[in-house]
Amino acid sequence: MKKSIIFLFVVFSFTIATAQTQSGDFFFDKSSPGYNLDKNNGMRFVEKEINFPVPFETKPIIYVTVSLLDAVSNSQIRYSVEPKGVSRDGFVVKISTWGDTKINGIGGMWFAQAEKLEIKKEEIKVGETFQLNNVYFAFNKWDLLPESYTELNTVVDFLATNPKVSIEVSGHTDNIGSDSYNQELSQKRADAVKKYLVSKAIAENRITSKGYGKTKPIATNSTELGREQNRRVEFTITKNQ
Repeated sequence: MKKSIIFLFVVFSFTIATAQTQSGDFFFDKSSPGYNLDKNNGMRFVEKEINFPVPFETKPIIYVTVSLLDAVSNSQIRYSVEPKGVSRDGFVVKISTWGDTKINGIGGMWFAQAEKLEIKKEEIKVGETFQLNNVYFAFNKWDLLPESYTELNTVVDFLATNPKVSIEVSGHTDNIGSDSYNQELSQKRADAVKKYLVSKAIAENRITSKGYGKTKPIATNSTELGREQNRRVEFTITKNQ
């Protein structure tokens, strides 16, 4: 039995940006290392690393479309596809099945789009929120990684050229871990971003920092992709006069 099913991840962003794009395809079958989607019951998964032909300048957003699915006759079709471990160099395609689903082969296309933060003058209004897609921290810590500096310097330039603007930097987490831990982590990450901006000669009284923990998700926490989206830093314009 052969079925063709389309499965598309769409990720929305509040960021005004210019985009760099790349695309490619993937395919899994019995010749793929660790392939087990054609047998047994219960939850099973297979993963494949995708390397970008050219590394992105910033971390991209990944869209995955499934275009081919060859299933065992009379098998139920239950599966999910998601990108994980996204970096500037590549990502991992993860395909999961459950129940008595038995898939002989599955393939599709991926599309990657990296965005550089740009803030247009007409967007500078109180209440406007911008997501910082390229701010990175050490795992489970609040230490900024050097890869964050390019995007944060864009925020510095924005604040320097708009001296009447004040902002709130907000930190957000997924739902893994206790409420108190996530609250503390998100606050310290927001504080770290504020500290960096102040170190670049932006007046401290123009920036507030607040951690929201897991209370303001923008995606589901039931998938790795959704949790990755929820772990983020944003800034909101609080004053423009």
